[in-house]
Amino acid sequence: MKIDNDTINLINLFEKMTNSHVKDCFTSNGRIVFVVKNGEARNAIGIKGRNVNKIEYMIKKKIKIVEYNDDVVKFVRSFLFPIKPSEIKFENDIIEIKADDMKDRGILIGRDRKNLINLKEVVNKYFKVSDIKIV
Repeated sequence: MKIDNDTINLINLFEKMTNSHVKDCFTSNGRIVFVVKNGEARNAIGIKGRNVNKIEYMIKKKIKIVEYNDDVVKFVRSFLFPIKPSEIKFENDIIEIKADDMKDRGILIGRDRKNLINLKEVVNKYFKVSDIKIV
């Protein structure tokens, strides 16, 4: 993965404003995603989302904060937030996400499976996963 000057500047700005440590930063579905170390998401978001709002205003782009976890299920749950699937299972290198609400299921899959493909790409950056299924 190559990091350019713009990405470094974004990471520095984010870390300075939130007092949290960035593990990774990339663009996904038109948003800038900051992956922070485990236990630092609350600090990064700030009270009532104040840090997120300030940073979005400064850089004129939407951001998403994801908390890294060595457990693939917890990482996927953090990435999918605010969608709350009823169950996430990881067996035989396959992640199964169970969403009871049809609206949530539609959002998870996305138009032309765009969100599902994006989720696979992000999860494969950190974990060995062969497939992700929405049930």
